[in-house]
Amino acid sequence: MSETAKSKSNGLESIATVGDYIAASGRNPRLRRNTHHYISDMLDHFGPDVVFEGIFGLEDQIKNVVLFFHAHGTSLERRLLLFVGPQGAGKSYMVDKIKKHLDLYSHTEVGALWGVIGCPFHQHPFDLIPHTQRDQIKEKMGIRWFPEAIPCPVCEQKIRKHGSWDAVPVERIHISTTGKCGLAKHTPTDLRREDITNFLGNINFSKLKKIGSTYDPESFDFEGKIIWANRGLLDWTEIFKSRRQLLGLLLELIQSKRIDMANFPTVHVDEIVLGHTNFPEYQVFVNEEIMEPLRGRIFKIEFPYGLDVDNEKHIYRKFIERTDHLTGQTKHVSEDTLSFVSTYAVKTRRETKGMNGLSPRFFQDVMSVAYTQAEECIDIETVSTAILKMFDHKSHKDLNVDKMKEIFEKTKEEFFHERVETFINRIIPTNKQFTDYGQKFYRNYLDAVARNVRGDKLSPTEEGLIQEVEDLLVAKEKISPKGKAAFESVLVERYEELEKMPYDKNEQLGVVINEVVFNHVKNFLRLSNKTKRIDEQSREVQKILRDCLIKDYGYCKHCSQVLFKVLGEHI
Repeated sequence: MSETAKSKSNGLESIATVGDYIAASGRNPRLRRNTHHYISDMLDHFGPDVVFEGIFGLEDQIKNVVLFFHAHGTSLERRLLLFVGPQGAGKSYMVDKIKKHLDLYSHTEVGALWGVIGCPFHQHPFDLIPHTQRDQIKEKMGIRWFPEAIPCPVCEQKIRKHGSWDAVPVERIHISTTGKCGLAKHTPTDLRREDITNFLGNINFSKLKKIGSTYDPESFDFEGKIIWANRGLLDWTEIFKSRRQLLGLLLELIQSKRIDMANFPTVHVDEIVLGHTNFPEYQVFVNEEIMEPLRGRIFKIEFPYGLDVDNEKHIYRKFIERTDHLTGQTKHVSEDTLSFVSTYAVKTRRETKGMNGLSPRFFQDVMSVAYTQAEECIDIETVSTAILKMFDHKSHKDLNVDKMKEIFEKTKEEFFHERVETFINRIIPTNKQFTDYGQKFYRNYLDAVARNVRGDKLSPTEEGLIQEVEDLLVAKEKISPKGKAAFESVLVERYEELEKMPYDKNEQLGVVINEVVFNHVKNFLRLSNKTKRIDEQSREVQKILRDCLIKDYGYCKHCSQVLFKVLGEHI
């Protein structure tokens, strides 16, 4: 069923006046909602997972936002919702998500809103009910409404024009920033020019000449952000940068749901004020004695930088996917590269528990530069270069850049060490290709020992292999320096038995052969850093390592080669 059909079936299409609206509200409880309740229902209608889709690592903040709005009908209806955190922590993004879905919700049947036609405040029809009749209507219809609600000056004129409050025409309205209905945003810029007219409008002097009275609403431009935001949300960024006299206006707005306007009676407004600020400015505000009345009327939600590596990875992975979609390209990025960037991001913030460090915006710009410079793969080297480059292109306040670079170098060293450990403890012992490679060395060693004991002339490769294995046996104290010949004799006596045995089951030789294999891996990595021409043995190691990284660790041919190169620089 279409939204129009649903509206007709619920009798909503017949609403044309305030009286019609009140009658319909007796049948439809949704028509009795105030703004706080309305936003709560919007969150339930779409679900937090949909409203806040694309926001990662802020689960606690989302729960607290939902809690705040679910608390309609309580004291939280008269509180400032305040997001506190450093720049780039996701405060504005979360607000934008709420605003977007308010717009969408107002176009649904369950989110239908009505306002007085031609009212700049888009006043709720309940605001026009005379105080003398409210108790009667409340008892009859079960309506709970603001006791301070009164018609605005424009609605007062309409009541006089139509002869009765319940005859004033109403229309369905839709929350929209461009339509100046239910949404407005204020950011303090030039404090010398920031005054109450930004919020409440001003006298229109060209109209005043014709009308002749400042008390006539026709001579006033009701063009202000508090007026536009009525029935929805006022997004007040960097709120504590505003002039203190405006914060007095804010106190009246959230506590009394009223605003005082020059030449007019106090006007009722029903909107949520959502402020953003950072921790230093919030602390200044908290320490101001004059702000004590406002301090007690705040519901604060802190937004520290993310401290979870997996959430950070998710953010950057989604960023790459989105960039692929926007640019029509497909660029590969390995999980290891995302882990490296995410680990570094978290380490820059951990000491301050997310209150300082490098922001997600910094790393989004890093990934943007790396994406632009990469041809097909965003590899570890490209990302590392982009991180260092980004320090030259950013302005940093209250941030020790030298310390951030020091953390970067430590993170890089730890990353490379972990990858070497991965090769030693995970890939080489468990990968079948490396097991086969080790088995080949084991048998070659046994064959070389047998030939040596028989007195055959050995090739330089055989001599080198015997020396490498037996030097390691001596170093690990598995044989004595003088016991090499005796050890070789025992191996020859047991040749048939040992030759059939998997090398890793041999108590003396298993660990040593693994180390020989790893030494070959290290030699290959060192060569990767110095030359593109490598010997046949190194090519075999390269193929095994690359195949394993591609199959089990999400690398591609390009980024695996880059990893070999950078590891070679650090071995």
